[in-house]
Amino acid sequence: MYVTSREREVLGLLLQGLTNKQIAEQLSISGYTVRDHVSALLRKGQVKTRSQLIACHLCRLVSPPMH
Repeated sequence: MYVTSREREVLGLLLQGLTNKQIAEQLSISGYTVRDHVSALLRKGQVKTRSQLIACHLCRLVSPPMH
């Protein structure tokens, strides 16, 4: 899944358990912009919830490569 550098930053903060508001403050962007990035990540990951997005990301990190 291709993600932009900003989406990667947002995903990293989601993995730390931050809320949209906290992410916005951390990155000095609006909450609406965070929401847009999260929505893009959900769409690209083909999942519906933040929890599914995080689980999907973590599974990719620990899954052995398929041959």
